Amino acid sequence: MRRVLITVSILLACSLNAQRSDSLRLRKGLTHAVLSSSAVGSLVALNQVWYAPYTTETFHFFNDSKQWMQMDKFGHAFTGYLITNELNRLHYWAAGKRQPWVGAVYAISYLSTLEIMDGFSSGWGFSGADMLANGLGVGLAFSQDFFFKRQIIIPKFSFSRTSYAAVRPEILGSTYTEQLLKDYNGQTYWVSLPVATFLKLPKRFHWICISLGYGCDAKLVGSQDTWNGFNARRQVYLSFDIDCANLAPKHPKLNKVLAHLNWIKVPFPSLEFSTDKTRFHWISF
Repeated sequence: MRRVLITVSILLACSLNAQRSDSLRLRKGLTHAVLSSSAVGSLVALNQVWYAPYTTETFHFFNDSKQWMQMDKFGHAFTGYLITNELNRLHYWAAGKRQPWVGAVYAISYLSTLEIMDGFSSGWGFSGADMLANGLGVGLAFSQDFFFKRQIIIPKFSFSRTSYAAVRPEILGSTYTEQLLKDYNGQTYWVSLPVATFLKLPKRFHWICISLGYGCDAKLVGSQDTWNGFNARRQVYLSFDIDCANLAPKHPKLNKVLAHLNWIKVPFPSLEFSTDKTRFHWISF
């Protein structure tokens, strides 16, 4: 179904642009056709695979704002930011001009549709906290692109496997891919800020960032901080990072390619400030 939708959309875009010699218009049309059809195709696939095991109910709400120490909300915000920022890059390439609202409209429309689908599923429910987190992520990407024409505050993500997944594999995942998505103990969400934003540095050092991270540890039950001898704690990290978009100041085209890696936090030493004590880590993932 997804391949059919993409193929039909591309053919329609080509027919609409057949009489136009402007390659930029054609590229823009094809790009939006692929984006739209991919979004629809993924929603159809999710409806058949993700929601199929659950019955459909009348639209209902679910308040999960106090679960998992808000780690899932950081995930929603990060996803909203990532989709918005990457689609704005793609649109700029396709259209040749900066229009920050394009990525924001795509992202908020897609994520809102997912939340509405949750609202009709017996396994979940519409979460206002999720919608708020989605909006914050989209808004961060949009506002920086609109006002500064670049991303100054850079959200990032890191993950390392933990021993907790083996205790509750049905909840935290049994494979690496499942744990990447479900084991919040191994996830850390970061915001990195280039030091050159507030300090005058030579251009060759503009890649240096200071980074603030948030995570949790020993969290095995969403609504409980203590379970079977495990005591969950919040973690705040202070570390360094790399702005991949400024790694090659003499090669702008290479920087544009490297910028797509900017969602991954580069491992560095860090200080951890948690609810029980302060720790130093030689390397933080």
